[in-house]
Amino acid sequence: MEVPKGLKIGYVMGACDDIPTVLRQIGMNVTLIPADKLAGEDLSPYQTVVLGIRAYDTQKDLAANNKKLLDFVSKGGTLVDQYETGVADFNKGKFTPYPAQLSRARVSVEEAPVEILAPEDGVFHYPNQITQHDFDGWVQERGLYFMDQWDDHFKPLLACHDPGESPQKGGLLRAQYGKGTYIYTGYAFFRQLPAGVPGAIRLYVNLLSAGHEHGQ
Repeated sequence: MEVPKGLKIGYVMGACDDIPTVLRQIGMNVTLIPADKLAGEDLSPYQTVVLGIRAYDTQKDLAANNKKLLDFVSKGGTLVDQYETGVADFNKGKFTPYPAQLSRARVSVEEAPVEILAPEDGVFHYPNQITQHDFDGWVQERGLYFMDQWDDHFKPLLACHDPGESPQKGGLLRAQYGKGTYIYTGYAFFRQLPAGVPGAIRLYVNLLSAGHEHGQ
């Protein structure tokens, strides 16, 4: 497991979120940013800002300061948004940098095969080389609240589906916005990281490192 040493991460907590604890345990530099302090927070020290699960649902200050987050991306930052459940509010809020539509699509079989759609993308190479084996041993589910429509600026990175259903490609989307990187993921990292699933932790570290492959 490789962890980029110079990466500074700001984390806006969502609901019942243990991910920051795990990130610190593996040696990542994580600062919690209270949503109600976001308006006055200087985001420039961070390379990546992460929004915890259901952060837009549970932290109303986040929606009010969404433009600040997108400005952070356009200046070269990386923003990782994890799944939201308030589908109607999220879609109405237009929080993504380009049009995308959140849905209730999920993949509930945890061993459902995962296809890497963009094997050349840096998300699968830095700092960890991601292979099919990194999707072994996941717990409870693959993911939930995937996007079902998105603008051409978004690139779907993974596909998977429950038995008998068509491939879901909206669980991990990446877009370039200005100088920075925006990522939406519905994959259930909030379950995998506390459970210590090695491949999921490696891929998550790569998501946080996206856009900073050459800056370390």
